[in-house]
Amino acid sequence: MKRNALYYFYIIALLYVIGAVFDGVAIYNHSKGYTKDKSGYVEILNFEDRLLNVEEWMFTGSGWDSKESTSTEKLKGSEAHYATAVISSYYFIASSAAFILMVLFIYWGGSNVFKAVGLSVITIAIACLIIGIITPMLEIEAFSTNLTIPLKFTLPFIGNVDIPDKVFEGRMYYYYQSKSVVDLVYVLLESKNYVVAVSIFGFSVLVPFTKLTLSVLLLLNSSFRDNSLVKKIVGRIGKWSMADVFVAATFLSYLSFSNMNSGIDTEANTLVGLYFFLAYCILSIASSQLIELTIKKDKEITHQS
Repeated sequence: MKRNALYYFYIIALLYVIGAVFDGVAIYNHSKGYTKDKSGYVEILNFEDRLLNVEEWMFTGSGWDSKESTSTEKLKGSEAHYATAVISSYYFIASSAAFILMVLFIYWGGSNVFKAVGLSVITIAIACLIIGIITPMLEIEAFSTNLTIPLKFTLPFIGNVDIPDKVFEGRMYYYYQSKSVVDLVYVLLESKNYVVAVSIFGFSVLVPFTKLTLSVLLLLNSSFRDNSLVKKIVGRIGKWSMADVFVAATFLSYLSFSNMNSGIDTEANTLVGLYFFLAYCILSIASSQLIELTIKKDKEITHQS
């Protein structure tokens, strides 16, 4: 077996891409299914519908009983979708690890080992980036649990009238959002926030794909490797990619403080998309190191010849 020939890599990469497409579609569909069912769950428990519902105000509890059964069904459906998305993510991780190990097994000891592994890492990074930007990253929700409304008032000539407080059992939602990067850009464009939309699209989509494209060219085209400007651009973009994750972490930290609001609970949960985008960032940095090793290896071979 000629361990320096890359056509073995291309065959393995094609098989990996086919599997990644199936896993990616499953992750996307079930992530969207989760968001759809969770939104349906929140809609049923929306504060406007509950507060304006006459049956809910009746002390018989019939209004809440019907909502509880319907909302529970929606919640279970969303949880099932998310569990399936997580399982598909594990399949993706397993196939990615197998891809890297197979490439290492074939090219270990050959002159193209760093190049083949680098291309493998970039291939996985592209898959992670695509999944990361099209699937929801975060969900934000604000709600009250067992909201209690005191029903005490004063009547002329009668005085204070005490009626048992009305308790709206379970959760009452005031706000819920769960969007991917692509969804967010689309919403911003619809609301004519063009500057913010273009900025998010540029740093989260355009810049990462540009970095990966240049990385592939650096590995496959020797003329690009001699271009110091291209190498600097790739290195700097790799550092900027981590800025997005830092912003997301800061955003979550800010939201955690909003839980201090009296009577209203606020939650921010990370979803599958954020982990895939984080994986892209890590793989992007790893690919930069592999590019440097590839360039160093090629120089050694050139000097020896």
